[in-house]
Amino acid sequence: MTAPAARAPVEAFGTALLRTTISVAGEGGFVWTRSPGPLAPAPFSPMTPELAARMAALDVNGVARLVPGEPRGESRVYHVAGEESVADHLLRDGVRTDLAPALRGLGAALAALHALTSVVPLPSTTSRGLTRLDDWLRDRAPQAWAAQAGAILRDRLGPARWDRLRDWTARAAGVDAVLAHGAPGLGSVVFDPASGIAEVLVGEDLCAAPRQTDLGWAMGELVELSWQLGGDPRDWQRLTDALLEGYGHDLDMEWNHLAAVRIALHLHDYTAYVGWNRAECERYAGFLGFLIDL
Repeated sequence: MTAPAARAPVEAFGTALLRTTISVAGEGGFVWTRSPGPLAPAPFSPMTPELAARMAALDVNGVARLVPGEPRGESRVYHVAGEESVADHLLRDGVRTDLAPALRGLGAALAALHALTSVVPLPSTTSRGLTRLDDWLRDRAPQAWAAQAGAILRDRLGPARWDRLRDWTARAAGVDAVLAHGAPGLGSVVFDPASGIAEVLVGEDLCAAPRQTDLGWAMGELVELSWQLGGDPRDWQRLTDALLEGYGHDLDMEWNHLAAVRIALHLHDYTAYVGWNRAECERYAGFLGFLIDL
């Protein structure tokens, strides 16, 4: 399906890893255009039109829909109803329990996507994000800032915690792979509270990975935002509970393992593609040490 024409952008933002432009669609709704940033180590994952059609047609019980990106050069284009993501809502307003339907929808969408494993071939690609993290933890960071952050993190965590983080990263990318979203961050879930439907942008990081990789990605972001933004921990837990309720299965992996992997990746991506801040790096190292020790 061809994406509708868009008017002038209403917002443009991004990093050296990922750029996003949001425009008003000519026939209603919004067009999100996402492109690899200038330092992105890999292009978006390939996606066949047949797989895109299957994902778009998935029935997610009226609480969510998967929105595959339409290729446009190196970019992907999405036609959605909203202009704000779940991350936008949380960063602006703090924790909001009225966002529970969005997290429940994300969980349901991931369950439906993973269920396609039985009827479609698995991608040959692994998680782009976990590849970046694994390279970093093995001292193969291509950016000097990220290498400096890695040295600080390794020093602050100590050998035992560092090895555990590497082991958890390997497990998150390990066996029992499914058709995985690859990066179901809260910035990829477009939510309009009026409709109550979560629109999940999908395709850029499509890969073969354990289902915990997807769940841990979203859960880790909730844990990180709770730490950064504060608010009632019970309200943050309600959002996490909604994600797991929507998915309908247990994690089969300790939550702090998953959160530590996602937050470590965010630390890498920030230092590699946004900017270097030693104090912030040391603050993250302290929080990661806390998570690893739980």
